[in-house]
Amino acid sequence: MEPWLTLFTEYLESEKNAAKNTRDAYRRDLEQWLAFLAAEQLAETEVTGDDIYAFLGALRNRTEPLERRTQARKLSSIKSYYRFLEQRKLIERNPAKSLKAARYKRLLPRPLRPIELETLLESGADEERFISARDRALWETIYSSGMRISEALSLTMPQFMDEAIPDEIKVRGKGSKDRVVYLGAAARQALTDYLPFRADVLYRLRKFSDSLFLNFKGTALTRRGAHYLLKKSVRTLGLDHRITPHSLRHSFATDLLNAGADIRHVQEMLGHASVSTTQNYTQVAKERLFETYRRAHPHGR
Repeated sequence: MEPWLTLFTEYLESEKNAAKNTRDAYRRDLEQWLAFLAAEQLAETEVTGDDIYAFLGALRNRTEPLERRTQARKLSSIKSYYRFLEQRKLIERNPAKSLKAARYKRLLPRPLRPIELETLLESGADEERFISARDRALWETIYSSGMRISEALSLTMPQFMDEAIPDEIKVRGKGSKDRVVYLGAAARQALTDYLPFRADVLYRLRKFSDSLFLNFKGTALTRRGAHYLLKKSVRTLGLDHRITPHSLRHSFATDLLNAGADIRHVQEMLGHASVSTTQNYTQVAKERLFETYRRAHPHGR
């Protein structure tokens, strides 16, 4: 079955243009599924829909319960895998064909409140100067442009080789689609402040890297590393534990809509394939406005 899994991941990349993070998530899900089959001593030809539900149930009954959203994604991975095998005539019967995922409530985005955002962006004074400058540049870049964390970490130095930091850059998002994003004055200044520290680190370590955002070893900062850095800052500052790098992207969209930006323009800047995804932020924006009304209006409480 491993060769089939390899064929499937190659198909996701070459024909579906799935992003690396998507391919990795599908592969992890399917490796879990194949390990379950091996543990249960089930051959591929013996698999039924009940076996797939049993697999999801086994995951749900662990110490940490499986969220419905995660369960739905794992089932989607399995259904896509068997649909691929069926289309390639590698199997005669698709055991996942009629299975349906449990419905889950889509959570609204969690943008940062203005005080949280300013606290985060102004933090780091006690950190080593390279770390402080890098973190501020990274968070400012995401908040200014609405990039995903993976998109921000994929930025390279050739995009910033001009004398001045550009106010617009091209990034590659989900589905290998390119789009233009914008860097405001605060983000450009933070990047300008960071670049000399970046150069010093590479010179001291005698290393070379094209990646814009580096770790203290002089290699590209990873998504896991960025999440760790933000969580560390959130704990230190006593902010909401739910804040992640993606919260800065949420804040970008919500603040634009609060200020009257056209939802189609916001959709384009976020790189959403459908405007229905962007519409989640309109509800958040309305809730934030209503919260402001309740706090500020004498008869609003």
